Amino acid sequence: MLKFALVALVTLGLVLVTALGLHPANATVSTPEFYAWNFASVGSSELVCKKTVVVPQDQIVPSSSMQAVSITSAIVDKKFCANSTKPVH
Repeated sequence: MLKFALVALVTLGLVLVTALGLHPANATVSTPEFYAWNFASVGSSELVCKKTVVVPQDQIVPSSSMQAVSITSAIVDKKFCANSTKPVH
């Protein structure tokens, strides 16, 4: 019985130390990158692998709760889109 009480107290102590001592992780996304098949340019029928980067800006869009973002894309090697399905054109 004494062993059971001792184990229960040690377990409770570990739970309290863990709960009070560790801070939750701040979940933030650094710079989201997406790889997908897309057309090389407007009006082009050539499919290429593009890397798209979305970067939040330090601006608030007027009369909206949305945050401004900057979107850039660049053509990259097709190995980055190996797991993506090519669209039918």
